[in-house]
Amino acid sequence: MKISNKQTDKNITYTLEECINHIGLGRFQWRLISILGFCSMADAVEMMLLAILGPALTCYWSDVTEIQIASLTTGVFAGMMCGAFLFGILADKYGRRRVIFLSAILNTIFGLLTAFAPNYYWMLLARTLVGFALSGAAQGSTLMLEYLPSSTRATIIIVIELFWSLGSIFEYLMAMFIVPIYGWRVLTILSALPISVVAFCMYFVPESPRYYVASGRQEKAEDVLKTIALTNKHSLPQGKLVDINAKDECGSVKQLFHVNLKRTSCLLAFMWMTVAMTYYGLILINTSLMTLMNDQRDLMTLKSTRCKMLTTDDYKSLIFTTFGEMFGIPLLLFFLSRFDRRTTCMINFTCASLCFTLFLITPRHQPWVINSITFIARMFINSQFSLLYLYTLEVYPTVIRAIAIGCASSMARIGAMITPYLAQVLIKQTFEGAIGVYILATAMAAIAGYLLPIETKGRDLKQATCDLHSSTMSPVDNGIMNKGYESNTDENVQRNESSTILHQLLIEQITYLKIDLNDEPATSSPETLSAIFTLVLTLSKSSTLTSLKINVATFDDCLYLFDGRFN
Repeated sequence: MKISNKQTDKNITYTLEECINHIGLGRFQWRLISILGFCSMADAVEMMLLAILGPALTCYWSDVTEIQIASLTTGVFAGMMCGAFLFGILADKYGRRRVIFLSAILNTIFGLLTAFAPNYYWMLLARTLVGFALSGAAQGSTLMLEYLPSSTRATIIIVIELFWSLGSIFEYLMAMFIVPIYGWRVLTILSALPISVVAFCMYFVPESPRYYVASGRQEKAEDVLKTIALTNKHSLPQGKLVDINAKDECGSVKQLFHVNLKRTSCLLAFMWMTVAMTYYGLILINTSLMTLMNDQRDLMTLKSTRCKMLTTDDYKSLIFTTFGEMFGIPLLLFFLSRFDRRTTCMINFTCASLCFTLFLITPRHQPWVINSITFIARMFINSQFSLLYLYTLEVYPTVIRAIAIGCASSMARIGAMITPYLAQVLIKQTFEGAIGVYILATAMAAIAGYLLPIETKGRDLKQATCDLHSSTMSPVDNGIMNKGYESNTDENVQRNESSTILHQLLIEQITYLKIDLNDEPATSSPETLSAIFTLVLTLSKSSTLTSLKINVATFDDCLYLFDGRFN
């Protein structure tokens, strides 16, 4: 009887998703939230420095032009664009933890170099390198997501964005007291130090178990899961960890344009570019209008004197409008409790577009008017920024999740590179033209949100791209376990042989049925649809398929047809 129980235990299996849900939210996740939340705060401190350096450098280096000040901001985002793509690939190839650690070390070094810049060109190079290093911190969201149980995943990923707003407020408070007395160099040094703490803390954070499973290192994933369970004072599920699509090509850019993801990737690219352009645009518009209002009573002074330092009231205005971002988090949670992801995208972008329209029809010489509009606009834009992070992390599978968030961040930086020339240069030439660009971009982004093909609300995280168009859950996804799974070399050989046989069978059946896999649903006859239904249903229930790691393009295409026509 004892032998029988042991054999039964060996045959019981569980998936990674089920294991993390079983362990639940506990001390391990709260510790990780604290570390990665502080990382988000440190990033915000470095990014908000841009809004303060512009006016300060105009006074410090009298020969610096407005175009050069705008180029300084663009240089930061250009560095982030290149770094986000590279760090995304590295995170999928070598792990999320290593990338965050490397990013923190580089950011500290380049941030300190900025403080000792002897001229504008040194400053431009140093800030571009800071942007490059900062981009790796975006993988903190990927790491956080992959440790969270499904019941709390969306809420925590959104709430953790509050740390960014806290970091922004902290930077403005530091600047308000330090810059007038000690100057911008001291502020730059103090802004570079918090991220060094993150590098130290990452030593105590283990690598993502989802990354280990996706890269074929299942034993290491099991060790990490044991650590989480021990820290949370919980047990692992009975049986053995298994994932049918455990190993796939990690960090492959071409998978972002897989047939199941191509439309999603293109729409998200535009939405990321727009949300970053408007987010940083609102910050720069606010500072630009405040410096213009400082001498509104004397236009001749405005033309002859370029040195316009931010006043205490200006810093208070920046802090006030940043609170709008913090209100954006509960607003987003409210929307998500009532609407799906795509509808929420439309609401956020539409409301942001209306806020920019208000800039055109309200008086600009009243600070309270500008601050009120900016407050509301930043509330909706930060809500959308947080939602895009959540949606991007949810919609892409583990094997390309890091490169997806890296590419998304790169596209965001393109929008952020454009915005200084709109909010710092063009706005002084034609206010209506600059604001009109933001209105049009946000309106188009609202339409893009409506056109997103995949809804992720209530959906499990996927491991591989071949999981994406399963209308019904795979045996692993829906909790029907693969009872006979054991990972060893002999069985892998058997799987490969069986895969070849199954592949040949599928080709023969599809040729016999005269199925054109490129047909649109409306052009397929009822007989063909019935044949596809029978073929896919039979294969999905077969013991051969559920016990093998099948990654056959023909079956994937056939399953995609079935999903589109019968779900």
